[in-house]
Formats: sequence, structure tokens, C-alpha cells
Amino acid sequence: MPIEFLIPLPILADILLIYQIYKEVELRKINGDFNGFASVIIPIKGLDVNLEENVKSLLAQDYPHYEIIYVVDDYDDPSVSVLKKYSVKIIKSEDICSLCSGKIRAQLTGLRYASGDIIVFADSDTWYPSYWLKELVKPLSNFVATTVFSWPKPYRLTLRNFIRAGFWTFGFESQAVGGTFLWGGSMAFRKDFFDKYVIEELSKNWCDDCTLTRIAKERGNIGFIIAAIPLNIFDERNLIKWSERQMITVYMYSRRGFYAFILLSVFMLVFLILSFFSPIYTTPLILWVFKNIIRGYRTSYYILPAIASIFAIFYALILAPFALRQKYIFWRGNTYKV
Repeated sequence: MPIEFLIPLPILADILLIYQIYKEVELRKINGDFNGFASVIIPIKGLDVNLEENVKSLLAQDYPHYEIIYVVDDYDDPSVSVLKKYSVKIIKSEDICSLCSGKIRAQLTGLRYASGDIIVFADSDTWYPSYWLKELVKPLSNFVATTVFSWPKPYRLTLRNFIRAGFWTFGFESQAVGGTFLWGGSMAFRKDFFDKYVIEELSKNWCDDCTLTRIAKERGNIGFIIAAIPLNIFDERNLIKWSERQMITVYMYSRRGFYAFILLSVFMLVFLILSFFSPIYTTPLILWVFKNIIRGYRTSYYILPAIASIFAIFYALILAPFALRQKYIFWRGNTYKV
């Protein structure tokens, strides 16, 4: 088939990417008027590379009434000596459930000691802009839960971190195609959401955001608050295991999004090959990068992840068949059966 007959295909891809950019810009208009006392619960295990910046960013929120609760596995955890420098609550994780993951155990422990009528879950490896909590809480007047995915920022520039930065941006693709999905490092609920049923469901699962996403969708709509994007700071040491876990999770809980991504990756690979014959096939690749620049511009760290996202497409395409053969997930020092 002559190359000319395939020209409409990249044009169609360009139109779809422009439409996605438009829809994401529209998401910035989501608002609300909900308020109250918020309890921000952060499970923590070990010493994250940016822990002090994480604590400082949470203490600097412009939301008027909130508390910060860090939940550790043990008071001997190396993070405790850092946390004690700041005005935050430090609680030891309690033996609440036997089938749940360590992260869920920490979250349920935090719930026991939370004073707020709003529950917010955050991560210890993330930097939160001062407007994060306010932007996340306000739309609870219109949604059963709110969330936002984070934007990647490598702690140092290595090949592993470069690929992970690009791979991380796919969390937004999953939201766009597979339906809104709660991300564990940034999600908010009214406290009454956590009734007996929710506690029981969490107590027998390893994946907190997967379980909460399913229940939230049973009860109403989830708001994706793109205006509240924080920065995920990381220094990846085991890229393949980490990537496999992310892909398995999306496959299990957002199957439509997973298949859409694989199809997209194949098309991008075709466009890359055909770009050597005609420059028009480069336009979807350029728009893909531009889309990610628009997503991350407010974080002031957007160029590297946007460029890395192109390389990560092909990395993910190669990894996918191997990831789906895995029977176990390795996470936070523990093994969980898929």
C-alpha cells in the first residue's frame, strides 16, 4: 500500500490528541465549596530521599484547618528521627488486619486516630504544592471522592529514573481512557465514607487505591482534580519490578485503559517507523510530548518527563507480555499473589 494512503491516520491521531488536551484543560475548571477539618494520613516505611521536603510541603498548605498523621511500622523506623523535628503526629501501625497490605494497615490505623471530618491519604515520597489540599478538598461538595495523579521528578538523572519519569506519565492516560482511578498518594473523602463495609473490604486487600476506587464508583463519581498536581520524587533502583507492578495493577483494575494503551503504543511505533519516509508521521509524536508539557507546566518541571514519555511508550510495549505472566507482586518488602 502506498504511503500516501496512510496519511489520514496520523491526522486522526493528531485530532484525538488535541481533543485530549482540550478535555484535560477543561478539568482545571472543576471546583466546589466543601470545607472542614482535614486529617492527612501518610503511611511511611523507611527513609525516602526527599522526606524532609515532603513534611515541609504538607506543613505549608494554605488550607486553614488540618492535621498531619504519619504512620510508621515501628518507632525504630529511620524516618522517625526526621519526623520528630516537625509538628506532626507519629503513630505506630497497629495489627488491624491479617490479609491486608502494610500500607492499608497503616491507613486503617491512621483512621482510628484521625480527628477530621475529611480524610486525605498522601505519600511520603511526594512534594505537595501549597494549594494541593485546598484544591483537593473543595470539590468534595460534588463528588464522593477526589484524586489527582502526581507528576514525576527524578531525584537524580539516571537512565532508570529517565524511563520511570516517562512511564509515570501514563497514569494520566489510564485516567483519560480507563475511567477515573483513585491514586493512593492523593485522594480525599468525607470521613463517613469509611463505614463498616469499607473497613472490611480494605482489611482483606493489598491494593488500597484499587479497593477504594471500586467502592467509590459504586457510590457515585470520582473527581479528578488536575489543578492539584503534586510532584512524585523518586530514585528508582528496581525499574522492571516497579514497572511490572504498575502494569499489573492497571490491567487488573482498568482493563479497558490497558488495552487502549497497548493499541496506542503499537500506533506510535508505526508512526515512528513511517516518519523516516514522511515527516507527517512525526506530528503525533510531537503532539504527545506537547500534551505532557501542558499537563506538567504548573509544576515547573515538565520538559524531561514529557520527552521521556515517548521512550517509555516503547519500553512499556516490550515489558507488557512479561508483566502479565507474573503471578506475584513485590511491594514494600512483601509479596502478594495477583
